[in-house]
Amino acid sequence: MLTSKRLHGLIWSLAAASFGLLAWLYFSEPEAISTRICPINRVTGVPCPSCGTARSLILLSEGWFAAALMTNPLGYLAALMLLVIPLWSLSDLLRKRETLFNAFRRTEKLLSENRILAAVLVLLILANWIWNILKGL
Repeated sequence: MLTSKRLHGLIWSLAAASFGLLAWLYFSEPEAISTRICPINRVTGVPCPSCGTARSLILLSEGWFAAALMTNPLGYLAALMLLVIPLWSLSDLLRKRETLFNAFRRTEKLLSENRILAAVLVLLILANWIWNILKGL
């Protein structure tokens, strides 16, 4: 069972890995950014729904907003989550509160009870996947 402490640990681990990967890509040679780091893409040659998200984040950080959106719209969501969720987690830890954990639980409950909303979110991810395949990422 997921506890508040485990959720915070997971958030900080994922944030550290994400920022580490982005720093490596950002300070690497430009061709490193275009290399295929996705294991699904490397094995199958078919992009996954999130392929291009790291490139999209790099483009966002450089101010190329339209290019970031065209690379992968999930980059905008990832940027928002990478900025907001670790700060929210830090705020909760400093104030000894569980607002992030409670919001996570409410979201989990909402998605499990509202099948239509869950289906819409799945369809959006599938649409993004088709977009990635069609543009030949």
